[in-house]
Amino acid sequence: MPRACLRRSPACASLLLAFSAAGPGTIAAQERGPVELQRVEAVVSTATRSERLLSDVPVRTELLRGEDIALRGVTDFSRVAELINGLRVESNCQNCNTSEVQLLGMGGAYSQLLFDGAPLLSTLGSVYGLEQIPAAFIDRVEVVKGGGSALYGPGAVAGVINLIPPRPARSGGFVQAGIELQQGEPMRTVDGRVDRVAADGRGGLSVVGQWAKHDPIDFNDDGYSEIAGKDQRVAGVQAWRALGEADTLRAHYLLTREDRRGGNRFDRPEWQANIAESLETEYHRGGVHWERIVDETADLTLGYAFAFIRRHSFYGGLGDVETDPAAPGFEAGALDPDVPGSPAATAFDQYGYTVNPLHYLDGQYTLRHGAHALAFGLQYRRESVRDDQRDATGTTLRRGERETFSNLGAFVQDEWTIAEDVDLVLGARLDRHSALDDPILSPRIALAWQARDAVKLRAGVSTGFRAPEVFSEDLHVDTLGAEPVRIRNAEGLDEERATTAMLGIDWRPVAANGRLSWDATVSATRLRDTFVLGEIREDADGLYQLRSNASGSRVAGFESNLGWQASDDLSLSAGVAWYRNRYDDAQVVFDDRDAGGSTVLATREALKSPRWGGQAQLVWSPSPLIDAFVGVKYTGRMQALHHNAAALVRTRDFWVVDVGTTWHLGRGARHWDLALGLRNLLDQRQRDLETGAGRDSDYVYGPRFARSAYASARFNF
Repeated sequence: MPRACLRRSPACASLLLAFSAAGPGTIAAQERGPVELQRVEAVVSTATRSERLLSDVPVRTELLRGEDIALRGVTDFSRVAELINGLRVESNCQNCNTSEVQLLGMGGAYSQLLFDGAPLLSTLGSVYGLEQIPAAFIDRVEVVKGGGSALYGPGAVAGVINLIPPRPARSGGFVQAGIELQQGEPMRTVDGRVDRVAADGRGGLSVVGQWAKHDPIDFNDDGYSEIAGKDQRVAGVQAWRALGEADTLRAHYLLTREDRRGGNRFDRPEWQANIAESLETEYHRGGVHWERIVDETADLTLGYAFAFIRRHSFYGGLGDVETDPAAPGFEAGALDPDVPGSPAATAFDQYGYTVNPLHYLDGQYTLRHGAHALAFGLQYRRESVRDDQRDATGTTLRRGERETFSNLGAFVQDEWTIAEDVDLVLGARLDRHSALDDPILSPRIALAWQARDAVKLRAGVSTGFRAPEVFSEDLHVDTLGAEPVRIRNAEGLDEERATTAMLGIDWRPVAANGRLSWDATVSATRLRDTFVLGEIREDADGLYQLRSNASGSRVAGFESNLGWQASDDLSLSAGVAWYRNRYDDAQVVFDDRDAGGSTVLATREALKSPRWGGQAQLVWSPSPLIDAFVGVKYTGRMQALHHNAAALVRTRDFWVVDVGTTWHLGRGARHWDLALGLRNLLDQRQRDLETGAGRDSDYVYGPRFARSAYASARFNF
């Protein structure tokens, strides 16, 4: 079905979307896995900012549907992302568990996370935001790998991840309660969604809520947490309305309030702990989107999105100080904040206050003429960061970062149907960023050829860039022991540029009637003026790392996915990914000579970037009443820096196995779903975690959670 039919026939498009978003009882079982197996086509929009059938889109798009998210019992995006081959969620802090999504073998700062096509996370929001997006707000996830700056501007270097919200076709909803036991500690979640759709089907309103809470969890019994305690409350609303035959209006808003704390001495204020990383976050985000069908050949869209974060934080603590009055070595003066120079006096002043507003405007005009679909777009983004140091009373001690960045981008794209079996995408974008002297040009080209009924070939070259602004990791402060480690940009820092070439093949044998699919993609990315963090240094303001430009780096990659519907009740999906991320020249990551040592460590490998990864899922549905699955995720060996040991460590590999089952009780819209399962059955995780008050919070890698058992009850109505 051509794109014009989708745009001109709302009923046709709605039917396709309804099938693509339907639950396990409607979609064939083979469509539950991360590997896309199709009997019913889905509509995607991220790769070209236009609605296309998944099999027709010229740029490869990976799709994770809502029913697979529900099957695995995950409740936030940080766990949703782990269900997609080639995506990896890495924890970056032993104290507070800030995490990032790695894509195309590169870190989280190289990807853009979108909600319904607009930026979802601000600079500060991306630090802890992955866990603050409830799964109930996600209908499906679209992933486009490779440089995306031609459409989405700065930051879209490794790719784009777009979270698409549900568009319910009827009134209803669900309420759900779940518990997960990890190391004997309960992690409780309650969430729900209520949908109301107008009788004429031309509008609706959805309300979402989620509450999650758990105490800190200590993996190695040293008295310090590995999983931060968390109390999170999320509430959101989404509305849509057809305004006549030509206009559609959509709006959404999400509010997150979260308190989290890691370290020790949780019954005391943060400054009385040996180590504490504590965050109180208030996060507002939302947007409005208007679409108008001008006529049979043209349409116009306008959108506005915003995010606003207010955060109170603490990074630091007393350090390796005895806090038990009965223990040898106890000194009362060390715990007195009125004693100048005491550990308590230092910790008393380690609080922070950060405000981070973001505004985003987006407009696009699309014109279809013969074999061409021309898109013209204009986007403007403005973001500010205010970061102050405070003491335990809330008094401001130092006015820190006062940064404002803006970017204006204009793009043009031509989707050209050269022949019935050949599609070509040509596009370019010009960005004017406030941190750069010169504008940045980001071109791309993509070609798709339906070589045979069962074989489709795709090739493309895309570009991306990162501007030298304040990044998310700048606003998460690592701690070495109880001393904060901050990040600074070097003078004259240049933008980082990337070019990615990709070649892929999709094979879907016609004789298999959609029951078998295989795809493979090879990629090569060249990064110039790569951003790197140097060794930890110290000056009068404390410990810091300097971000500077390296000569460049190269990322080579390969991904392959296989999906097989063995029978009506048994399906298998599996994928493997290999990425090698190396700097052109070895980078110094540790140097203690200024502190009187003699160790210098340099490496060409990107840290905490495994070469191999993969996953597989087996789904068994012996009856409409039961779904069961076994999932396996593999993470290969990687290189990690151990500051306290002054060593580069080659980690082990990990095999994480999840098993679970869901019983569907009742018939029709009103029914129960009861789920039980085990996550990380083999308890695969890091075994050489740092201990005590002097631990290096950055030395953490691999699976984020220990073995756990979960159960949930969901009532659908």
